[in-house]
Amino acid sequence: MTILLPMLLAAAAVAPATPIEPGEWFTSKEYSKTALKVAERGPIAYMIDVAPDGTAVRCVTQENSELDQKVCEIVMKRARFTPATDDQGRPTWGVHDGLASFLMPGKNGRPDRSKFVVTLDRLPDGVTSPAYAKVAFKVDRDGTVSHCASTVGERRRFMQTLEALGPAACANLAKAYRPVIARNVAGDAVASVQTVLVRFEMRKVP
Repeated sequence: MTILLPMLLAAAAVAPATPIEPGEWFTSKEYSKTALKVAERGPIAYMIDVAPDGTAVRCVTQENSELDQKVCEIVMKRARFTPATDDQGRPTWGVHDGLASFLMPGKNGRPDRSKFVVTLDRLPDGVTSPAYAKVAFKVDRDGTVSHCASTVGERRRFMQTLEALGPAACANLAKAYRPVIARNVAGDAVASVQTVLVRFEMRKVP
């Protein structure tokens, strides 16, 4: 994907739903058999629709295996959040990305969780490829992205997360990203606040 000129989509900030004690949702001590299966297969990413009161409404995964369903079942028992807020500071629906991961000796570390890639001719001075930016944004019921801005990225060893790349990430998301649509208890589409980790790579020279 070719980068577009950086721009800020809106001045008003939105805030994503913040998980409360996510490390206690799914523990290897309490769920040893399921944790072992997760460790053997590899990390399982899941998404939770979060209501304006911070309640977890539903959990979905990319795959629909018995193990995926079990992870969601366990997570949903304890998942609680500080609600997302819209550009007016009001509690709103949110979508949270989570990861169930238990490493085994000899297994690789956590996967790259970026969901969108932007290709650049050059990165800022002193920055090597790949680099990352984490942004929060509003998603309307029809999937339109707006009110996008940098947020605190994942602090992982050897991963460069740069707030300065946020405007470029937002500009490209608005043009080409296809977010999930949050749904309420009745299954109706609702506006939500979401986050995404964007990976920036140098364009390969032929």
